[in-house]
Amino acid sequence: MTIGSLSRVSAGNSRLTVAQFEERLADGDRWVELIAGQLIRFDSPDESHGDVVRNLSRPLAQMAKTLPDLSICFELPIVISREAATIRCPAVSCFQSTNRFEETEKLLTDSRPALVIEVASTNDRREGMSDRVASYLDAGVIGVWVIDPVTRHVHQFVAGRGGTMLREKDVLKGAPLLPGLEIPVADLFRQPKWAQ
Repeated sequence: MTIGSLSRVSAGNSRLTVAQFEERLADGDRWVELIAGQLIRFDSPDESHGDVVRNLSRPLAQMAKTLPDLSICFELPIVISREAATIRCPAVSCFQSTNRFEETEKLLTDSRPALVIEVASTNDRREGMSDRVASYLDAGVIGVWVIDPVTRHVHQFVAGRGGTMLREKDVLKGAPLLPGLEIPVADLFRQPKWAQ
């Protein structure tokens, strides 16, 4: 999957540390990431982004009931590298932990999720997606899903195995990370009835 290169970087040459970025989060800053110390600001998510997240939330919550070590976080910043001051903020992160609420209390985390789910809904979120996927996998994340409401595709990546693309007619399967999870790809892009 190739979707552009990163271009939305804050003005000026000032670089932030991970601690300074965390202070911004504590002050309520949202839709931001840190790449090599540079603050990256994204547009607020659009309606298609929200639909995907809402359509994922219910099946993921059901999975959490059957997998007691599964912890699901939304928009939790993940420290990719403290030395390189790089933090990514995916739409959804799924952690395998004995304490399912451990990550939900944090402003950001150094822990590695088993699965990261990105939603490539707006142009700035689509830019540099290949780099984003590579950074997660290089940092030890086992699986990455990129859900694209524009093309209505899902790209699944597993560490050491490469990627596959699913179309609307396909079924997104969570195995091996989320065994038993099956969602028709087309359902990810519909406005949920319960949200209308």
